Parts: sequence; structure tokens; C-alpha cells
Amino acid sequence: MSTHLPEAVATAERVLLRDLTRGAAVSAVTGAVSLAWGVGRSDDWCRGFGRQTLGWAAVNGVIAAAGARGMRTTDKPPAARALKLRTTLAVNAVLDIGYVAAGVAGARSKHPRFAGAQGDGAAVVVQGLFLLWLDAKHARAFHALVE
Repeated sequence: MSTHLPEAVATAERVLLRDLTRGAAVSAVTGAVSLAWGVGRSDDWCRGFGRQTLGWAAVNGVIAAAGARGMRTTDKPPAARALKLRTTLAVNAVLDIGYVAAGVAGARSKHPRFAGAQGDGAAVVVQGLFLLWLDAKHARAFHALVE
């Protein structure tokens, strides 16, 4: 094991959490503005986009906070942490493709049961693309550390 591996893994974890936290912050601001606009203008699309984006912001914020706590309390060796994160992020990247597909279906739906859900669907597409970028980027980074 490289003597630099512990610091390299810790740095990669911090960068992942930083990117996720920034994404949550951007989603929170975007969601709040969109929701306020939608409420003020009686715009169902903007309300749905804002509501969904705020929900994703909250989820991402909780995940980032849990990840930061986990970094402080883990006793796993750095190589094991890197391998686990690589695997988790790679699986998540595949799931993100499902988010994008579901979001596209929601955004394009004309079914009366889903009236007004187009904004929600568009928000899921945006979030899915962000998560796909995040998960793929960081899976590659952790893969490089464990190789």
C-alpha cells in the first residue's frame, strides 16, 4: 500500500462531499426561486420543478452530512473505503440513468393523472444528470486510487 493512499483517499472523499454539498446548495436556491415564481405566477410547471428540486436538495444535503460524519468516525482502512466508494458510486451511476429516464417520462407525460407533473419530471432529469456526472466522476477517481 502506498504511504500516500490514506491522504489521497481522504482528499477524494472531501472533494466528493464538497461537490455534493455544492450541488445541494445550487438545488436549494434554484428550487426556492422556482417554487416562489410558480406560486406567485400560478405556474404549475415552476411549482413542480421547484418542489422537486428542493426535495433533492434536502436529500443531497443529508447524504453529504452523513458522509462527512462517516469520514470522522470510520475505522476502515483507506483502501477498503476507496473500494467501497468506487463500487457504490458505480452502482449509483447506473441508477442515475434510471432517474433520467423516469424524469423524461414524467416531463413528457400527457396522462391526466399526471397533469402538472411535467415540472417535476424536468427536475428529476436535471438531478439525474447531475448525479450521473457526480457519481461517474468520483467512481473514476476512486477506481484510480484502488488500482
